[in-house]
Amino acid sequence: MDFYRALSDHYDEIFPLKEPQKTFLHDYVKRESLKSVLDIGCGTGTFAIETSQSGVRVHGVDLSDEMVEISKKKAHENGSTATFSIADMGDLSSISEKFDGIFCLGNTLAHVSGEIELKQVLAQFGEKGTQLLVQTVNYDRILAKQVKELPLIKTSHLTFYRNYTYRLDGMLDFNMKIEFPDTSQGVSGTNLLFPIKCDSLKKALLETGWEVSGLWGNFDKDVWTEDSPATVLEAKRIIS
Repeated sequence: MDFYRALSDHYDEIFPLKEPQKTFLHDYVKRESLKSVLDIGCGTGTFAIETSQSGVRVHGVDLSDEMVEISKKKAHENGSTATFSIADMGDLSSISEKFDGIFCLGNTLAHVSGEIELKQVLAQFGEKGTQLLVQTVNYDRILAKQVKELPLIKTSHLTFYRNYTYRLDGMLDFNMKIEFPDTSQGVSGTNLLFPIKCDSLKKALLETGWEVSGLWGNFDKDVWTEDSPATVLEAKRIIS
């Protein structure tokens, strides 16, 4: 079994949508009066489909054709108006529609190759007045504590293992393994990640025309600290 096919098939089991995420998204859409959202790195469409329940026009893009396939099926099954297509966040030229809001959640942004690509990605996100919502792992905590192992995720069907390998070039190898106890099968894969620290992200946003308007350590809106589990940041485009 291919690892990424297995991850796509079991993604919602491993990372189910939680109430704080739902509440945050609906409150954010309402507060900013968003009518349309582009969800970049949409995965299996969970955030996009949930956001569409607020009457918002949502289009999700992902580089994985397996993820997009699952997203379309889920949208149909849930009666959602959300649409999906395959696209690389580094080149959104195929997306011709305009959007009030941009979502880049689920640690998607950490998949850039470095600071140069980070700025290239942020520079293409929207026109003046566009709202941006970003969520990544808090790499300030990961790097400061040299975290290597992440907590196991166990369900009735599988165990998901995750660990980091620290590279000399400053990047991280994110090593993942899914084991299926009932079948004694396991599949593994590795993603290359750029560990974006909070100050680096804010600096990149400022240099590409964004103004940071909110920062939290999780979707419960707890104050961000170096020990927070996540970096949840909102910004507004101030130049075209």
